[in-house]
This record gives sequence, C-alpha cells and structure tokens, in this order.
Amino acid sequence: MNKVKYVPLLWRHKAVLNTTGRRRYHHNINNLEKIFYSSGKYTNTARRITCHKCHCDISLDVVPLSCETCSALLHVDAFKQFNFFELFGLQATYDIDKGHLKQKFNNIQKLYHPDKHAQNEQLEQINEVSSYLNSAYKTLQNDVDRALYLLSIQYNYKIPEEENLEDSEFLAEIVQVNERIGDPEANITLMTKEYKDKYEEHIEKIKLYFDKGDFEHILMALKKLKFINRILDRLQNV
Repeated sequence: MNKVKYVPLLWRHKAVLNTTGRRRYHHNINNLEKIFYSSGKYTNTARRITCHKCHCDISLDVVPLSCETCSALLHVDAFKQFNFFELFGLQATYDIDKGHLKQKFNNIQKLYHPDKHAQNEQLEQINEVSSYLNSAYKTLQNDVDRALYLLSIQYNYKIPEEENLEDSEFLAEIVQVNERIGDPEANITLMTKEYKDKYEEHIEKIKLYFDKGDFEHILMALKKLKFINRILDRLQNV
C-alpha cells in the first residue's frame, strides 16, 4: 500500500495558513454571503419547447416525460431547462429524501432507458437523455456532490480547486490515519466504523449549516467531508 502519495496533497492544503490564503478564503466567504442576502433562491422563468416530432408547443411548468400531443419522447434540451432537484420533484435543499429520488429516477428511466429503444431512430437522443438523467441522479445521491451543486445553483458559488482547508489539527489527523492504514497491524474494521461515524456527523453539520445559511461552516465541513470520503475509499480498498 502506497501511503506516501497522499501526503503532498495534504501538506499543500496547509498553504492556506499564510496571510494570502486567509485573505482569499475570507474574501470568498464574504462574496457568498452577499449573494445569499442580496438575492433570492434559484428561480425559473416560464419555459416552453417545441416537440421535435409534431411541432406542438410543450409547457415546461413541470418536468414533461413526453409530448402530450403525440407522445414522442423528448430530447435532452427539454430536461436541461430544469435544475437537478426539479427533475426529480425535490426541493432544492441539502437534506433530501433519497428514497423518493431513487423512485423518481427509476420511473423516468423506465421510459428513457436505451435498452428499451434499440430499434428507435431517435436512439442517439434517448441515450443523451438517459446519460443526463444518470448524471443528475448521481450528483444528488452523492452527499459531497449534492452540496457542491446546491452551492452552484442557489448561490452561484463554486469551491476553487486551489482553495484550502484552514484546520492544521484536522490535516495532521488525516496524515496520521493514512499512515495507520498502511500498518499491517491496523484494525481496519474499527477504523472504518470510526470514519463512517465521522462522515455521518459531518453530513448532519452540513444540513444544519445549509438551513442556517452559515456559509463559512458549510465550506469547512464540506472540505473535511471530502477528506473523510477519501479515507473511507482507502479503507475499503485495503
């Protein structure tokens, strides 16, 4: 097990402790708070498309599964008029009902799964819809990706790749646990339980911080969650 490759990434994140890093971090937090308090949540204006088959207008007040006039399956452009939460009939919040998400996804995929349309001349377009729906579903199902997506659609905010974690104690813990994973005598079962518990704790924190609009703590908890996720991935592959 290669335990060295994780260390450079972790120590690179400590660069935020210098003055420039702190200034950049707090500048981003301030911008995010201004966006939240000065504008509304993600909203959509009235949308309509034209059916590619019968050329009738289709209202996009709700997510359509097919043309109401001729029953033709729709192209991916119709689904791209909606954010991922709207696609599956969910409120744009971090705390979602994953059971409802899965049910809605399965219902739509029953119509648009490529295997059901092998002889359909619109197969390429159906494949595009299926791929887009899969991407949307996986984004919302993943606790980290859902938070990142929610930040992007509600607050027009994306965590920069170079933005670092301002918690030297946590980073030191991550370095140590990576070293422990490489120890032949490590209790992998116990470590896995420990970090699954930490994962759930951070999920609950992120839910709370989204409800409060506490952006500084959303970002901090989310960055930690990403590290915890990597630890769990390593533990599962030992």
